[in-house]
Amino acid sequence: MIAIIKKIPVNLLTERIVVFLCLFIIAFYTPQTPNDVGILREEILDKMQYDSQQLEPLLKYYSKISPADAQILRIKSLLIKGNYEEALNSLSALKKIATNDKKSEIFFQYQYLYAELCQALGLTSELKNISNDVQNFKFSKQIIFADLAIDKTSFEVFAPSERIAILKSAIENYKKAGNNKALIQSSIWLSELLNKNSAESMPARNYARGLTNINKSGIYYEILVFNSLAKIELEKSNPKAAFDFLKNFQSSASGISNIGLKADYYKNLAKASAGINEFNMLGSANDKYFNIIQNIESKKSVAKAMLVNHINKMNEEKLAAQQKMFRYIYLAIIVIFIIAIILIYWSVKYKSRLAKKVPASTEVKNFVIPDKTEKRILNKLEEFEKNQKYIRKTVSLKTLAQQFDTNPKYLSEVVNKHKNSNFNTYINNLRIDYIVDKIKENPEYRKYKVSYLADECGFSSHSLFTTIFKNRMNLSPTEFLQKING
Repeated sequence: MIAIIKKIPVNLLTERIVVFLCLFIIAFYTPQTPNDVGILREEILDKMQYDSQQLEPLLKYYSKISPADAQILRIKSLLIKGNYEEALNSLSALKKIATNDKKSEIFFQYQYLYAELCQALGLTSELKNISNDVQNFKFSKQIIFADLAIDKTSFEVFAPSERIAILKSAIENYKKAGNNKALIQSSIWLSELLNKNSAESMPARNYARGLTNINKSGIYYEILVFNSLAKIELEKSNPKAAFDFLKNFQSSASGISNIGLKADYYKNLAKASAGINEFNMLGSANDKYFNIIQNIESKKSVAKAMLVNHINKMNEEKLAAQQKMFRYIYLAIIVIFIIAIILIYWSVKYKSRLAKKVPASTEVKNFVIPDKTEKRILNKLEEFEKNQKYIRKTVSLKTLAQQFDTNPKYLSEVVNKHKNSNFNTYINNLRIDYIVDKIKENPEYRKYKVSYLADECGFSSHSLFTTIFKNRMNLSPTEFLQKING
């Protein structure tokens, strides 16, 4: 039924009304067949690239048919749009379903989506653990993963050879099903994953371009194909040809949901414009590209802080559970030991009972920092605090260690030992104390917005500043300002 509706020549508003009516009729009057569900699923996978408004009602309806799969598709769409914080919350909900059976297909897809989120947020250690689980999964990934292969970042959690195998398998399935839109995407991803000198790379691009011309698939697919062709021309130092591929999509590209493709398009348009001295187009494309990147980084920062806190909490819970288990083991050993002593006493009354209690000792081995080095680092930290360099946004353990001419392990150990906190908490506390002093000492600061105060003391994220401020002061920034102002 959806396929028939798509053939009707209607404008955007009418199309949306028809889709809603269609869903209503299907939901209440038509029994679902596997083919209907497959068509609906294809529609969701298509819409998540460029039409968020139509996507939501489709997902809402599909959740009544297959709640877990609808949640998987929702998370995928959030990752495509760069809504990492919301994706993390949705992953937490999916985890409750997925972990019921860790050998199920749903658990594999949960693991893969979690790995993709870790990849996007730059959590390499967590990604390594998850990637091993995903790659060692016994299911045929070529089959169960193919329909989620709708953005290139999907493949980064797999080994290079496996990425190409999954894509080629997906392409064969799409050809059999006649799914031309999926064929366009998978052919472009294949061409970009292959070596540019590969004999298969350019034919895959041309195949996707031919499908776009024949099927009139829509603006997203045209941008996807022509952006890929433009990259080839830019590599050949042919900016004019690249510009011709890209110039007609400057306005329409801003409407697509795929944040990665959108950023890549404007970056390539800026390069092509610079190459032919189209400075007006260059300025516009550059502005849009950097706005997208800034927005992505801001969202990543918030989501990363949330995920790190979640991981730390999980690790603390695991540690507490282990410590509890060890206490039970020690208690059991003690009870057994006492019983053994009593039995020996009863059986050998004529011997003196000698009880030797050998306390278990644990030795914590830490690396030793030379006193001279430790004193030098402390002096550097004192100077660092005095000059208020901690309000710089670029401050990190690695960069500060380089400035102190020491290694990050030494610096981290000195901070832990003398500042009674880890490095990040140390820096964040300095920043909060700095801005609190400014607010108390300078009435002008009481008039500023919270976002300005966050930026002033070195936080790149307004929400992260609010969270850390509240943890430090037991008040939110707004509540603190109200209290100061009386």
